[in-house]
Amino acid sequence: MRWSAHISWLFTELRYLERPAAARAAGFDTIETAWPEEERDRAGLADAVRDAGIEVALLNCPAGDTGHGERGFVNDAARRVEAERALDEAIALAGAIGAPSLNLLVGRALPGTPADEQRETIIAALRIFAPRAAAAGLRILLEPVNAIENPGFLAPTPDAAAALIDAAGAEHREQLGLLLDVYHVARAGDDPAAAIDRHRGMIGHVQVSDHPGRGAPGTGSLPFPRLFERLRAVGYEGAVGLEYDPRGPTEPTLGFMP
Repeated sequence: MRWSAHISWLFTELRYLERPAAARAAGFDTIETAWPEEERDRAGLADAVRDAGIEVALLNCPAGDTGHGERGFVNDAARRVEAERALDEAIALAGAIGAPSLNLLVGRALPGTPADEQRETIIAALRIFAPRAAAAGLRILLEPVNAIENPGFLAPTPDAAAALIDAAGAEHREQLGLLLDVYHVARAGDDPAAAIDRHRGMIGHVQVSDHPGRGAPGTGSLPFPRLFERLRAVGYEGAVGLEYDPRGPTEPTLGFMP
């Protein structure tokens, strides 16, 4: 299993630009990250990655004011220009750090706007965004985010995210994929192993943390050996992102890694 350290969750006892080197020192050869909110972090990330000698599996697109609950804004037609600008910024940074995939959060329901209208706004955006990212050698992934912790999120399950991808059209099928986070799947009440089987041809990246609690693998009840076997069985060959809360320094929580 090739692990990817999510540096927006792990090594947070260090400054952001120190985390790629810390991940490398801890034995990782791959990292991933949410969108760096500070301009200095965005400006310095490519150098930090290069100096650490580490690869990048995934970069999140800007998702709005996440500290106040935003989880993307692709569903808001009034913010289409902002969304396109955010995508272009993500494409540029992904190119600089060598990330092959972008995680695009689709947004939480807008009050006063019909859900079907918001869904069509997302689909229209995907039809524009997917070829734009593909032209830069990138694939856009949609992450299902559970609606228990994120009420109103418009792709709360793998099935819902897959439906958006299918609705974007067969011509964009290779340009779009699914980010399967087993914690969000379990938190929503689904079986992650079944979700892996259902969406085997669409999975572009995997993230893990245990459930309940969102701690490191082994701190909850998810059957990780069985889940990893299912991933191998369906032909998944990508990295597995560690996106868990270490509740303190990261290195003492890495004992589950072989």
